[in-house]
Amino acid sequence: MLGSNVFSWARSTLERILLTDREMRFLLCTLLVLLLPISAESQVQREIHFQYRGGLIWLKVDVSGKSEPLNFLLDSGAGISAIDLQKARSLGVPLGNRQIVQGVNGLCFAFRVNDLQAVCGGIALPKSVLAIDLRALSGSCQQPVDGILGVDFFRSRIVQIDFTESRVRILEKCDPNLANCEILPIRMCNDAFCVPVRVAGNPAQWMRLDTGCDAALEWVVSKTKKRGAGGSSIGLSGISVRHMNTSLQLGKQCFKAVTTGVHTEPIFPGEAGLLGNGLLSKFCLTIDQPGNRVIFENPILKSQGARMK
Repeated sequence: MLGSNVFSWARSTLERILLTDREMRFLLCTLLVLLLPISAESQVQREIHFQYRGGLIWLKVDVSGKSEPLNFLLDSGAGISAIDLQKARSLGVPLGNRQIVQGVNGLCFAFRVNDLQAVCGGIALPKSVLAIDLRALSGSCQQPVDGILGVDFFRSRIVQIDFTESRVRILEKCDPNLANCEILPIRMCNDAFCVPVRVAGNPAQWMRLDTGCDAALEWVVSKTKKRGAGGSSIGLSGISVRHMNTSLQLGKQCFKAVTTGVHTEPIFPGEAGLLGNGLLSKFCLTIDQPGNRVIFENPILKSQGARMK
């Protein structure tokens, strides 16, 4: 009888041990599932180093026929890429027909270039660009601006701009941690990316996502007569406006006392303003043009997630 009791006790103890082991496996699986969003990783195809100076993103671009690299700005607010007119002439680049483009300060002339041979970080850049006088922009930047990489660089790509690590990454796919980011839709307006932004508690307005703007926010407060016509647009110089501090909301994320340039006339037709690097640089920014979305990711939480992998 004693032996039978010992046997029963031993079997019961073993069953409890086995049950505990099953529970541990269940807990382990649960933890792995919970960690999946943190471990979700974007697959990088190419990576380009940039310099962030004066609130702008500077890239080195190699052009056929030029031994020294050229200085280009990464400008998501420009509807098309451009090369400085004087630089194009010095390189012997054939110039096509003259056309009109919309700038921040009004209309200006440009010439079509159809076969620009340029690369950046091993990535071929758009061949069809505009040759335009960038001397005013160079003057405001206090250094030569040889060209601009605009929306056509982003087209059909997932482009991540990591301000913390000074890297532009071309991603094969992007699986963001939804708990660590805001995702906004893209609307194309005047050949540029626009996203919905709430300013000073007002309803969301569509503003240009502009990495070629060093300010945080340029806000149009009036719906007066729009200037210019549609078509490609390139902001070529700053404009003098009054400033104020106001609140801004991107998705569910709110910012207080954002320095804002206030405009009484539209900068570009049908747009409520510009969202610039003064605010964008607070994020790891991913422009997913094929997915029609922009991902604003907290860089601190992003790096913490990377360390946990």
